[in-house]
Amino acid sequence: MDDDTVRINVGGTMFTTRLSTVQKYPNTLLGSISFESDCYSKDDKSFYFDRNPELFNTILDYYRNGCLHLPNHLCGWLWKTELEFWKIPLTDISECCHKTISSYNKRVDVSKMLKAVFSPLNHSEYASPSGIGKLRHRLWLFLDEPESSTWAKVFSFIYLSTVLVSASFPCLKTHPGIRIQTSNATTILKLAAYNNVQMWMNKDNHKEMQFATTKEPNWLYYWSLVICIFFSVETILRVLTCSTKNKFVKEWLNILDIILFVIMWICYGIKHAEKEILSNKHLAYFLCFCEAVSVLRLFKFFRLAKQYSSLRILFIAVQSSVRELLLLLITFFVFGWMFANLVYYTEILESESFPNMLVGFWWSVVTMTTVGYGDVYPVGPLGRVVGVLCSLCGLLVLAMPIAIIAGNFDSLCRHNEEREAYVKLQTKQKSNIPKAWETSKIDPNYPIKLFESYT
Repeated sequence: MDDDTVRINVGGTMFTTRLSTVQKYPNTLLGSISFESDCYSKDDKSFYFDRNPELFNTILDYYRNGCLHLPNHLCGWLWKTELEFWKIPLTDISECCHKTISSYNKRVDVSKMLKAVFSPLNHSEYASPSGIGKLRHRLWLFLDEPESSTWAKVFSFIYLSTVLVSASFPCLKTHPGIRIQTSNATTILKLAAYNNVQMWMNKDNHKEMQFATTKEPNWLYYWSLVICIFFSVETILRVLTCSTKNKFVKEWLNILDIILFVIMWICYGIKHAEKEILSNKHLAYFLCFCEAVSVLRLFKFFRLAKQYSSLRILFIAVQSSVRELLLLLITFFVFGWMFANLVYYTEILESESFPNMLVGFWWSVVTMTTVGYGDVYPVGPLGRVVGVLCSLCGLLVLAMPIAIIAGNFDSLCRHNEEREAYVKLQTKQKSNIPKAWETSKIDPNYPIKLFESYT
């Protein structure tokens, strides 16, 4: 045999190559071997490595051809560990095959993230050994973990129903067919003049006069009060039973609950001051603001995301697409101002359209989002050309980032389905493992029977 020829035994399979071939890359494991190495066997005059021989052909081709190509049908983890063993840098992988490693790394990152999100928390470490601590811990699980017990699932259903019912109350309060007439506009104005009260409301505005001359029915008022008490008690119990206060105040839903708790009771306090509302414009506007903010209780629905993995995946997809969303906003803003500028100057000769550039920006936003209210529109031929370009640009600007976000959501959904299938299989397999006494011939009730026979 030639002195330059070496024999490499990989997992029992013999490979023959030249020593000069593997020494092309001296920083690798094969490039640094010599006849004095520990892996060299003098009996059969070969270098032995306890590795997979099917993968070694690819490793050997790297020394022969100078480039590393990886088969796509094998797992990326397998190639990553193999290259680490042979001390071949990942940067030497050819561009056409780098997808195997990059997709594996991405998949590992997604799996870790999903595992961290969906893995059950070890709640026992937060439980206090005292009786009150255990009761507080159970109450916290009852409120925050729908899967902790059957009663927790029942409470989550009641909670969801209450959120949906409370969402309809703001709409019912404004419906004229439900509100009860208490007086008319003429009587209100006369009483205000008699008591020397300056009313701020416009009598020609039927919405303002409706709230001044009508009130919500008693059943709606009391039901709203019951729901307010329900959410208030739930919020107070969450604050009292939470074991980690720092983590509690960092969650946006908990902050929203506290804000809604304050605003809801402020609303009920202001409603009892009817005369002050009629005479104080700022107090009336503040009441409208509180009523508008109270509708944010619909976000309480997202507390049930722990029961529905798809809803949590939606949050994760939006969070992972922050760059795309930021790109969408910046691009939309830039093109919006550009078309606002163009449509203003192309319509400069038209006296009735686009009095300023802010109106043009409103028009460009409405046009690019394909809403098209029609309240403002170009009249001249050049302005219409700008309108066509604006609508086409809006389609392109909105389509590309949304497709990326949808792709992220689809990818996360598929990863989560695979994760759930794997967890389900592991749980089923663990539940089918027989106990030690089941596999033996010893009767597990033998000590009990022995004790009974003795007594």
